[in-house]
Amino acid sequence: MYTTVAPGSTLTVAGNVSGQLTIGAAAEYRNDDEGWGLPTLPPYPADQRFSWHVIESLVQDEFDLATCQEMRVDHAFTVPMSLLWPERVAMPAATLPIAINTVQHPLPTTQRCYRLGSALGRAIESYPEDVGVVVIGTGGLSHQLDGERAGFINREFDLECLDKIATDPEALLRYSIRDLVRLAGTQGVELIMWIAARGALRGAVRTVHKHYHVPISNTAGARLALESA
Repeated sequence: MYTTVAPGSTLTVAGNVSGQLTIGAAAEYRNDDEGWGLPTLPPYPADQRFSWHVIESLVQDEFDLATCQEMRVDHAFTVPMSLLWPERVAMPAATLPIAINTVQHPLPTTQRCYRLGSALGRAIESYPEDVGVVVIGTGGLSHQLDGERAGFINREFDLECLDKIATDPEALLRYSIRDLVRLAGTQGVELIMWIAARGALRGAVRTVHKHYHVPISNTAGARLALESA
């Protein structure tokens, strides 16, 4: 989920194992092979002045963050970057990873993630320089990779989420993490990243692009592009 692509800084909201909310403060970010044969890519540059502005703004909004002056990024970061810039030689935009825990329970609530996104939106708006910003929420909708419900997909719920994220995001805040596991599978809790990204878009939005498809048996693919109206 993102606003219009423009030169400036890119904010990525991704999943993380340790810490509920973690934000990068590094000069650049690198990825490693995670054991799945994913390529090690050139480093992703950052704008530390912008990063620290966002960090300080979020802390003023009473979010307790872990800040990382060194941070490795995983597929939740590199895959969307590769989709947006598939043939890059140098990254055309500075990046700022914001990691939300979707692995180690207890997880942050849908309400907490939406408030985080709203605070992020305020931080972007208060930045003194005129830069274009893309906000990306990565992760899956309904899917479960293991256990008795491995391969679980709830198409009806996914389509409802795609609609509500654009038109009525606060309607999704009624779901608890347990609700999301029940309705969307164990890994379906990654919806909280979509909710956080949507919170950064204040006021009305326009849907630029929407796509949903189930290409293989155990996961669906979805894209939603929104623009501040």
